[in-house]
Amino acid sequence: MQKRFWLPAIVTAVMVTMGTGCGDECVDQFDCRSDNGQPAEGKQWTCNSGTCEQRDITQGSDAGTEEDAGTEPEPDAGEGDAGTDPDAGTEGCTSNATCALTETCNTTTSACEDSGFVTPVATTSTQIQAVRDAADGELDPALPIEGAFVTFIKPAVTGSIEPPGFFVQAEAQGPALFVSDEDALGDVAVGDRVSFSVSSKATTDGLRSAVTVTGTTVISQGHPVQSQSTATPAGLAVNRSADTSATLVDGLDSVDSELTYLTGTIAAGSSGIGAGYSGFQITTEGVTAGAANFRLRVPATLATELDITQGCTFTLNAGPIWRFAANAQPSAFTASDLTLSNCAAPTFASASATSLTEVVLNFSRSISAASITNAQEQFTLTEGLTVSAFRVEGKQVFLTTSEQAPGTSYSVTVANTVTDLAGGSVASEASTQTFRGYRAPAVLQLTEVQPNGGTGANPKDLVELKVLTAGTTSGLILAQDSATAGNNGPLANFPDVDVAAGDIIVVHLNVAQDFPVETLAKDEHPQSANSTHFDTAWDFKGNGANAITYSSRIILVQDATGNIQDAVPFRTTSTPPGAFPGYLQAIQAAGHWLPADCEGAPCTNTSTPSAGDVSAVWAGIPSGADTTSNSVRRISTDDTNTLTDWAVGAPSWGMPNL
Repeated sequence: MQKRFWLPAIVTAVMVTMGTGCGDECVDQFDCRSDNGQPAEGKQWTCNSGTCEQRDITQGSDAGTEEDAGTEPEPDAGEGDAGTDPDAGTEGCTSNATCALTETCNTTTSACEDSGFVTPVATTSTQIQAVRDAADGELDPALPIEGAFVTFIKPAVTGSIEPPGFFVQAEAQGPALFVSDEDALGDVAVGDRVSFSVSSKATTDGLRSAVTVTGTTVISQGHPVQSQSTATPAGLAVNRSADTSATLVDGLDSVDSELTYLTGTIAAGSSGIGAGYSGFQITTEGVTAGAANFRLRVPATLATELDITQGCTFTLNAGPIWRFAANAQPSAFTASDLTLSNCAAPTFASASATSLTEVVLNFSRSISAASITNAQEQFTLTEGLTVSAFRVEGKQVFLTTSEQAPGTSYSVTVANTVTDLAGGSVASEASTQTFRGYRAPAVLQLTEVQPNGGTGANPKDLVELKVLTAGTTSGLILAQDSATAGNNGPLANFPDVDVAAGDIIVVHLNVAQDFPVETLAKDEHPQSANSTHFDTAWDFKGNGANAITYSSRIILVQDATGNIQDAVPFRTTSTPPGAFPGYLQAIQAAGHWLPADCEGAPCTNTSTPSAGDVSAVWAGIPSGADTTSNSVRRISTDDTNTLTDWAVGAPSWGMPNL
């Protein structure tokens, strides 16, 4: 059970002396002063092992001097270990956050006062290191940690089986320790100064952690631990932007779990870094080349929320250095942990009507709703159409408009005051797009996929779809995994074309910018003049260099309102990516794939059957495939939404499969 001690008129409870028994006369110097009055001139009260004692007030002998630094349990011992002036923040305090780490704020006098906690921070660091060095398993006797600071709370992350927990350290240069005891987690908060005993310890993929702790005691609260170690008052976050890989990677044993401040640049797109997470290679002042063993680690949901992409500069305001074996992974878990700037300017990709009174605008980056302060002026429409309201959903802005005339051509211009979440303005050179007044959208079905076309450096993948219900393709998107997955958005945003039931569409991915898209007729650009085209199908192109990743992936098509029209999970023979089960579960929940679960439980990579077991197989397609190579295609006239609908075999691009 957690213990908490509070004093009236003092913001934070203070100073529990370890091992204090029922007969102790004090737990801190305030008890001594309250019970015994003011000390003699030149003296101060201290609580030593539950007994009040008067000691000389020394001048100029604070921690850090040869005379007493970290050697005696004096009130000032260890004060300088955080790298601060012991007197920093001692005047006019309002809370512990405005005092030095080992001080507390007396809000009655508005003065920072020595905490009186007798264990020096240097000793606390030694205790933390003792736990790190201990053998894995039960610890008998349990190892004490007295007066450590809680620097960071690691929350549970969707899609991950990693335990939540909290990090503790006593000094800016460490050492630090991850505590995964969930009972203790419920008792603490960032900024608490705590004591506990570690009764079991584990090492997982190189990360040492306290698995079970007892006697969790909160000594005081609200300390400025997440401030930089060079701030006034000083915190525990060390600016490691100039540190080299010799410190951060080769020396990982000496820095893992420690609180860090870091600035740099996102050097590559996201890649797998554990289920539920996205990893980004980064460069900093000290690490000038991106590497797989030094990556920023964030929950996949946060990567989507913040729209983290290659080229953005970042500031990790305060986050722990996680590790996986010899890989250093400075980590952020919430939007407040990470600041992005200087990302590529968001581009206005397309606009389409979703009803007679709504238009959706698609952008290359997530848009900041806060930047839209006057929608009527920031979104200008032609033909007398006006805007009355808006809402933002990631990379889409939905405008409520006056009534449109079906099929009428409109244009919408976006002002450069509309920005992404990193503050980048919409690119002025492409701030206008056209759309037509609302008509019913076409309904499409996936029929054939070539996921391994071209080469790794120059993929040429293809996706074929059949029109089930006539309408417009405006606003429809083709996506891998989900409409928001990946760094570069959907595989394709379809053009505004009126298609008939039974028509076939072939989407060409990663083609030249001047690829001729057909919008008037299926043979508008005949194969005789364009060898890549199919005269019996509408030939559309994908977005930029986006292509299919040939592993276990979801391919889906959805309309402008976000409704999935068709979705298929495909797998190879290799282990699926950690995020794959989550994407599969989403299309199962939407009613687009069966079975709806795996024997009553969510389908995962380890369930029975597994997520891969229930997915269609596209293994065996040769690398460097072209339009004559085997593809994976629909082989049943009945759409059962199961893996038996699909098989690898001879292609039939632009023609009915059956």
